[in-house]
Amino acid sequence: MKKITLAQELRQRQLAQGFVSESIINALSDDEIIDAYITCSGCGKKLAPAHELGTVIALATDANHFFELCDRWEHSHG
Repeated sequence: MKKITLAQELRQRQLAQGFVSESIINALSDDEIIDAYITCSGCGKKLAPAHELGTVIALATDANHFFELCDRWEHSHG
């Protein structure tokens, strides 16, 4: 999957949840919206490090698969 496609899927997920306004969601760059999903809000730890993120995105078929891959990476390297 391409980063731009993942970012759009993540934006759509945010819009569907309705917790954040569309203007704020759309103001985020692709990197920022992806980072918001892979960063623990409690400790700041990344589910996948920057040097692996491109590979994880490329392997993902959709946003849900991206989350699964990040979870697998985190459990095998955490």
